[in-house]
Amino acid sequence: MTLANKLLDFKVVFVSGLESLTEQIATKIFNYPQNLGMPLTPEYDAKQQSMVDYLSQLPVHQTNFPPPAAPATLSQVFFGNFPDMSRIDRTFYEHKSDGFYNFYVPNYKNIFFLPDWLSQWLQINLNISVDTTPLEIIQQSVFLGLIGFFFLVEFRMKLYWFLTINPYTRPWIYLISLTDWIQDFMTGLSPVMLGVDLTAPIILGLTGKLADSLNHLVFTMPFLPSEGQPGKMMIDNEVQDVILFRYLPSLWYTHSIPNSLREFWYTDRIDILNFMKKNYAHLEIEFLPDRILKDLSQHQQITKPLADNLHHLPEISSNLICKLSNDSDYIFDIFMNKFIT
Repeated sequence: MTLANKLLDFKVVFVSGLESLTEQIATKIFNYPQNLGMPLTPEYDAKQQSMVDYLSQLPVHQTNFPPPAAPATLSQVFFGNFPDMSRIDRTFYEHKSDGFYNFYVPNYKNIFFLPDWLSQWLQINLNISVDTTPLEIIQQSVFLGLIGFFFLVEFRMKLYWFLTINPYTRPWIYLISLTDWIQDFMTGLSPVMLGVDLTAPIILGLTGKLADSLNHLVFTMPFLPSEGQPGKMMIDNEVQDVILFRYLPSLWYTHSIPNSLREFWYTDRIDILNFMKKNYAHLEIEFLPDRILKDLSQHQQITKPLADNLHHLPEISSNLICKLSNDSDYIFDIFMNKFIT
Protein backbone atom coordinates (compact mmCIF):
# COMPACT_ATOMS: atom_id res chain seq x y z
CA MET A 1 0.00 0.00 0.00
CA THR A 2 1.43 3.31 -1.05
CA LEU A 3 1.47 6.49 1.01
CA ALA A 4 -1.20 8.04 -1.22
CA ASN A 5 -3.59 5.18 -0.47
CA LYS A 6 -2.97 5.51 3.27
CA LEU A 7 -3.72 9.23 3.11
CA LEU A 8 -6.89 8.50 1.15
CA ASP A 9 -8.03 5.96 3.75
CA PHE A 10 -7.28 8.45 6.52
CA LYS A 11 -9.36 11.11 4.76
CA VAL A 12 -12.28 8.70 4.39
CA VAL A 13 -12.13 7.72 8.07
CA PHE A 14 -11.85 11.36 9.15
CA VAL A 15 -14.78 12.49 7.01
CA SER A 16 -16.91 9.54 8.16
CA GLY A 17 -16.15 10.28 11.81
CA LEU A 18 -16.90 13.98 11.34
CA GLU A 19 -20.18 13.11 9.62
CA SER A 20 -21.16 10.79 12.46
CA LEU A 21 -20.27 13.39 15.11
CA THR A 22 -22.24 16.10 13.31
CA GLU A 23 -25.27 13.82 13.00
CA GLN A 24 -25.15 12.94 16.71
CA ILE A 25 -24.97 16.61 17.69
CA ALA A 26 -27.83 17.50 15.35
CA THR A 27 -29.94 14.61 16.65
CA LYS A 28 -29.44 15.21 20.38
CA ILE A 29 -29.45 18.99 20.41
CA PHE A 30 -31.49 20.11 17.39
CA ASN A 31 -33.92 17.15 17.10
CA TYR A 32 -32.69 16.04 13.68
CA PRO A 33 -34.18 14.70 11.37
CA GLN A 34 -37.59 15.93 12.61
CA ASN A 35 -36.22 19.47 12.70
CA LEU A 36 -34.91 20.20 9.23
CA GLY A 37 -33.57 23.61 10.18
CA MET A 38 -34.39 27.03 8.83
CA PRO A 39 -36.48 26.96 5.64
CA LEU A 40 -34.84 28.28 2.51
CA THR A 41 -37.74 30.69 1.89
CA PRO A 42 -39.93 32.07 4.71
CA GLU A 43 -43.58 31.20 4.73
CA TYR A 44 -45.93 33.72 3.18
CA ASP A 45 -47.44 35.99 5.80
CA ALA A 46 -50.32 38.04 4.43
CA LYS A 47 -50.32 40.48 7.36
CA GLN A 48 -46.59 41.10 7.13
CA GLN A 49 -46.76 41.47 3.36
CA SER A 50 -49.58 44.01 3.64
CA MET A 51 -47.47 46.04 6.08
CA VAL A 52 -44.51 45.93 3.68
CA ASP A 53 -46.74 47.09 0.83
CA TYR A 54 -48.16 49.89 2.99
CA LEU A 55 -44.71 51.17 3.99
CA SER A 56 -43.41 50.99 0.44
CA GLN A 57 -46.01 53.48 -0.81
CA LEU A 58 -45.35 56.06 1.92
CA PRO A 59 -43.54 59.27 0.96
CA VAL A 60 -40.11 60.23 2.29
CA HIS A 61 -39.62 63.23 4.55
CA GLN A 62 -37.24 65.28 2.41
CA THR A 63 -34.60 67.34 4.22
CA ASN A 64 -31.30 68.99 3.32
CA PHE A 65 -28.08 68.89 5.31
CA PRO A 66 -26.49 71.23 6.00
CA PRO A 67 -29.68 73.31 6.03
CA PRO A 68 -29.69 75.96 3.30
CA ALA A 69 -29.09 79.54 4.36
CA ALA A 70 -32.31 81.52 4.59
CA PRO A 71 -31.49 85.06 5.76
CA ALA A 72 -34.48 87.20 6.65
CA THR A 73 -32.73 90.42 7.71
CA LEU A 74 -29.78 92.45 6.46
CA SER A 75 -27.64 91.40 9.42
CA GLN A 76 -28.31 87.76 8.63
CA VAL A 77 -27.17 88.35 5.05
CA PHE A 78 -23.72 89.37 6.27
CA PHE A 79 -23.37 87.25 9.41
CA GLY A 80 -25.61 84.30 8.61
CA ASN A 81 -28.64 82.88 10.39
CA PHE A 82 -29.17 79.97 12.72
CA PRO A 83 -29.98 76.78 10.83
CA ASP A 84 -33.63 75.77 11.05
CA MET A 85 -34.78 72.22 11.55
CA SER A 86 -37.28 70.63 9.16
CA ARG A 87 -39.38 69.01 11.88
CA ILE A 88 -42.45 66.88 11.36
CA ASP A 89 -45.14 68.95 13.05
CA ARG A 90 -47.89 67.62 15.28
CA THR A 91 -51.38 68.93 14.54
CA PHE A 92 -53.75 68.93 17.52
CA TYR A 93 -57.50 68.84 17.09
CA GLU A 94 -60.59 68.61 19.28
CA HIS A 95 -63.48 66.24 18.66
CA LYS A 96 -66.72 65.67 20.53
CA SER A 97 -66.07 61.93 20.87
CA ASP A 98 -62.27 61.65 20.61
CA GLY A 99 -61.52 64.33 23.17
CA PHE A 100 -59.34 67.42 23.46
CA TYR A 101 -55.78 66.09 23.23
CA ASN A 102 -55.84 64.32 19.88
CA PHE A 103 -53.20 64.97 17.27
CA TYR A 104 -51.88 63.51 14.05
CA VAL A 105 -48.55 63.57 12.25
CA PRO A 106 -47.87 62.91 8.57
CA ASN A 107 -46.66 59.37 8.01
CA TYR A 108 -43.31 58.95 6.27
CA LYS A 109 -40.98 56.08 5.55
CA ASN A 110 -38.18 57.64 7.57
CA ILE A 111 -40.22 58.90 10.54
CA PHE A 112 -39.25 57.47 13.92
CA PHE A 113 -40.19 57.86 17.58
CA LEU A 114 -38.64 57.34 20.98
CA PRO A 115 -38.92 53.85 22.46
CA ASP A 116 -41.97 53.30 24.64
CA TRP A 117 -39.90 52.79 27.79
CA LEU A 118 -37.99 56.06 27.26
CA SER A 119 -41.13 58.04 26.46
CA GLN A 120 -42.80 56.66 29.58
CA TRP A 121 -39.78 57.48 31.75
CA LEU A 122 -39.67 61.07 30.48
CA GLN A 123 -43.36 61.62 31.11
CA ILE A 124 -43.41 60.12 34.59
CA ASN A 125 -40.09 61.30 36.01
CA LEU A 126 -39.64 64.64 34.24
CA ASN A 127 -43.34 65.57 34.22
CA ILE A 128 -43.40 66.13 30.46
CA SER A 129 -46.91 65.70 29.13
CA VAL A 130 -48.67 67.74 26.46
CA ASP A 131 -46.03 70.48 26.27
CA THR A 132 -42.86 69.02 24.74
CA THR A 133 -41.00 72.34 24.59
CA PRO A 134 -38.11 71.15 26.86
CA LEU A 135 -37.50 68.15 24.60
CA GLU A 136 -37.69 70.30 21.48
CA ILE A 137 -35.12 72.69 22.97
CA ILE A 138 -32.77 69.77 23.62
CA GLN A 139 -33.41 68.46 20.10
CA GLN A 140 -32.63 71.87 18.59
CA SER A 141 -29.50 72.25 20.74
CA VAL A 142 -28.12 68.86 19.73
CA PHE A 143 -28.89 69.67 16.10
CA LEU A 144 -27.00 72.98 16.26
CA GLY A 145 -24.12 71.33 18.11
CA LEU A 146 -23.77 68.66 15.43
CA ILE A 147 -23.86 71.29 12.70
CA GLY A 148 -21.13 73.24 14.46
CA PHE A 149 -19.02 70.11 14.81
CA PHE A 150 -19.70 69.30 11.14
CA PHE A 151 -18.29 72.67 10.02
CA LEU A 152 -15.26 72.27 12.31
CA VAL A 153 -14.39 68.93 10.72
CA GLU A 154 -15.01 70.39 7.26
CA PHE A 155 -12.77 73.35 8.06
CA ARG A 156 -10.05 71.01 9.33
CA MET A 157 -10.22 69.00 6.11
CA LYS A 158 -10.04 72.10 3.92
CA LEU A 159 -7.21 73.57 5.95
CA TYR A 160 -4.85 70.78 4.91
CA TRP A 161 -5.21 71.76 1.25
CA PHE A 162 -3.55 75.13 1.92
CA LEU A 163 0.12 74.20 1.88
CA THR A 164 1.21 77.63 3.05
CA ILE A 165 -0.74 77.30 6.31
CA ASN A 166 0.61 75.21 9.14
CA PRO A 167 -2.54 73.99 10.97
CA TYR A 168 -0.54 73.33 14.14
CA THR A 169 0.29 76.98 14.70
CA ARG A 170 -1.81 79.59 16.41
CA PRO A 171 -4.66 80.38 15.92
CA TRP A 172 -5.43 77.32 13.78
CA ILE A 173 -4.38 74.84 16.42
CA TYR A 174 -7.28 75.90 18.66
CA LEU A 175 -9.78 74.83 16.02
CA ILE A 176 -7.86 71.68 15.17
CA SER A 177 -7.76 70.56 18.81
CA LEU A 178 -11.57 70.53 18.96
CA THR A 179 -11.67 67.64 16.50
CA ASP A 180 -8.45 65.82 17.37
CA TRP A 181 -10.21 63.29 19.59
CA ILE A 182 -12.52 61.98 16.85
CA GLN A 183 -9.69 62.09 14.34
CA ASP A 184 -7.50 59.92 16.58
CA PHE A 185 -10.36 57.51 17.21
CA MET A 186 -11.29 57.06 13.55
CA THR A 187 -7.78 56.94 12.09
CA GLY A 188 -7.33 53.25 12.81
CA LEU A 189 -10.82 52.38 11.57
CA SER A 190 -11.11 54.35 8.33
CA PRO A 191 -9.39 53.21 5.12
CA VAL A 192 -6.87 55.04 2.96
CA MET A 193 -7.59 55.17 -0.77
CA LEU A 194 -4.96 56.28 -3.28
CA GLY A 195 -2.97 57.82 -0.48
CA VAL A 196 -5.89 59.95 0.72
CA ASP A 197 -7.09 59.50 4.29
CA LEU A 198 -10.87 59.05 4.30
CA THR A 199 -11.26 59.75 8.01
CA ALA A 200 -12.65 63.27 7.58
CA PRO A 201 -15.23 62.35 4.88
CA ILE A 202 -16.44 59.42 6.98
CA ILE A 203 -16.80 61.65 10.06
CA LEU A 204 -18.68 64.22 7.98
CA GLY A 205 -21.03 61.55 6.67
CA LEU A 206 -21.78 60.10 10.10
CA THR A 207 -22.25 63.53 11.68
CA GLY A 208 -24.54 64.67 8.89
CA LYS A 209 -26.61 61.49 9.06
CA LEU A 210 -27.02 61.79 12.83
CA ALA A 211 -27.97 65.47 12.67
CA ASP A 212 -30.37 64.95 9.78
CA SER A 213 -32.12 62.09 11.59
CA LEU A 214 -33.20 64.56 14.29
CA ASN A 215 -35.48 66.15 11.68
CA HIS A 216 -37.46 62.90 11.50
CA LEU A 217 -37.85 62.43 15.27
CA VAL A 218 -41.37 63.07 16.60
CA PHE A 219 -42.35 63.30 20.28
CA THR A 220 -45.73 61.71 21.03
CA MET A 221 -46.41 63.00 24.56
CA PRO A 222 -48.85 62.50 26.28
CA PHE A 223 -49.25 59.26 24.31
CA LEU A 224 -46.82 56.40 23.94
CA PRO A 225 -45.47 55.86 20.41
CA SER A 226 -47.11 52.43 20.24
CA GLU A 227 -50.55 54.04 20.64
CA GLY A 228 -50.38 55.60 17.18
CA GLN A 229 -52.83 54.31 14.59
CA PRO A 230 -52.05 54.60 10.86
CA GLY A 231 -54.87 56.17 8.90
CA LYS A 232 -55.80 58.64 6.19
CA MET A 233 -57.10 62.20 6.47
CA MET A 234 -58.21 64.89 4.06
CA ILE A 235 -55.59 67.65 4.36
CA ASP A 236 -55.59 70.63 1.98
CA ASN A 237 -58.07 68.85 -0.31
CA GLU A 238 -55.74 65.88 -0.54
CA VAL A 239 -55.90 62.46 1.10
CA GLN A 240 -52.69 61.91 3.07
CA ASP A 241 -51.33 59.09 5.21
CA VAL A 242 -51.14 60.07 8.86
CA ILE A 243 -50.56 58.51 12.27
CA LEU A 244 -53.39 59.27 14.70
CA PHE A 245 -53.06 59.63 18.46
CA ARG A 246 -56.46 60.03 20.11
CA TYR A 247 -58.75 59.16 23.02
CA LEU A 248 -57.28 58.77 26.52
CA PRO A 249 -53.50 58.28 26.81
CA SER A 250 -52.67 54.98 28.47
CA LEU A 251 -50.30 56.60 30.98
CA TRP A 252 -53.17 58.69 32.32
CA TYR A 253 -54.90 55.44 33.20
CA THR A 254 -51.95 53.45 34.55
CA HIS A 255 -50.44 56.49 36.29
CA SER A 256 -51.98 59.69 37.57
CA ILE A 257 -52.63 62.63 35.28
CA PRO A 258 -50.09 65.45 35.90
CA ASN A 259 -51.40 67.78 38.58
CA SER A 260 -50.57 70.89 36.54
CA LEU A 261 -52.85 69.64 33.80
CA ARG A 262 -55.67 68.86 36.21
CA GLU A 263 -55.26 72.30 37.78
CA PHE A 264 -55.54 73.87 34.33
CA TRP A 265 -58.75 71.96 33.65
CA TYR A 266 -60.28 72.97 36.98
CA THR A 267 -59.44 76.67 36.74
CA ASP A 268 -59.43 77.50 33.02
CA ARG A 269 -61.01 74.66 31.01
CA ILE A 270 -63.93 73.26 32.95
CA ASP A 271 -65.29 71.84 29.68
CA ILE A 272 -62.33 69.45 29.46
CA LEU A 273 -62.87 68.39 33.07
CA ASN A 274 -66.55 67.71 32.44
CA PHE A 275 -65.72 65.72 29.31
CA MET A 276 -63.22 63.57 31.19
CA LYS A 277 -65.65 62.89 34.02
CA LYS A 278 -68.47 62.06 31.63
CA ASN A 279 -66.53 59.65 29.39
CA TYR A 280 -63.93 58.12 31.72
CA ALA A 281 -65.50 58.18 35.18
CA HIS A 282 -65.82 54.37 35.14
CA LEU A 283 -62.01 54.06 35.02
CA GLU A 284 -61.69 55.54 38.54
CA ILE A 285 -59.20 58.18 37.45
CA GLU A 286 -58.70 61.31 39.54
CA PHE A 287 -59.47 64.34 37.37
CA LEU A 288 -59.58 66.96 40.14
CA PRO A 289 -56.36 68.75 41.19
CA ASP A 290 -54.52 67.62 44.30
CA ARG A 291 -55.55 70.63 46.38
CA ILE A 292 -59.24 69.93 45.79
CA LEU A 293 -58.78 66.25 46.57
CA LYS A 294 -56.97 67.21 49.78
CA ASP A 295 -59.81 69.52 50.83
CA LEU A 296 -62.38 66.84 50.08
CA SER A 297 -60.40 64.31 52.10
CA GLN A 298 -60.21 66.64 55.11
CA HIS A 299 -63.92 67.42 54.82
CA GLN A 300 -64.73 63.71 54.82
CA GLN A 301 -62.60 63.20 57.93
CA ILE A 302 -64.63 65.88 59.74
CA THR A 303 -68.09 64.80 58.63
CA LYS A 304 -67.57 61.06 59.02
CA PRO A 305 -67.63 60.99 62.89
CA LEU A 306 -70.82 63.05 62.82
CA ALA A 307 -72.40 60.72 60.29
CA ASP A 308 -71.36 57.68 62.31
CA ASN A 309 -73.12 59.09 65.40
CA LEU A 310 -76.36 59.97 63.66
CA HIS A 311 -77.76 56.46 64.07
CA HIS A 312 -77.45 56.87 67.88
CA LEU A 313 -79.77 59.90 67.82
CA PRO A 314 -83.08 57.94 68.15
CA GLU A 315 -81.68 56.01 71.12
CA ILE A 316 -80.54 59.23 72.81
CA SER A 317 -83.94 60.81 72.22
CA SER A 318 -85.75 57.78 73.68
CA ASN A 319 -83.55 57.78 76.78
CA LEU A 320 -84.10 61.49 77.23
CA ILE A 321 -87.87 61.13 76.94
CA CYS A 322 -87.87 58.23 79.42
CA LYS A 323 -85.77 60.25 81.83
CA LEU A 324 -88.09 63.25 81.57
CA SER A 325 -91.12 60.99 82.05
CA ASN A 326 -89.69 59.42 85.22
CA ASP A 327 -88.75 62.81 86.65
CA SER A 328 -92.17 64.27 85.93
CA ASP A 329 -93.92 61.31 87.64
CA TYR A 330 -91.78 61.77 90.73
CA ILE A 331 -92.49 65.52 90.92
CA PHE A 332 -96.21 64.92 90.42
CA ASP A 333 -96.31 62.39 93.28
CA ILE A 334 -94.62 64.86 95.64
CA PHE A 335 -97.03 67.61 94.68
CA MET A 336 -100.10 65.43 95.25
CA ASN A 337 -98.89 64.24 98.64
CA LYS A 338 -98.35 67.80 99.84
CA PHE A 339 -101.65 68.98 98.45
CA ILE A 340 -103.62 66.15 100.11
CA THR A 341 -101.95 66.55 103.49
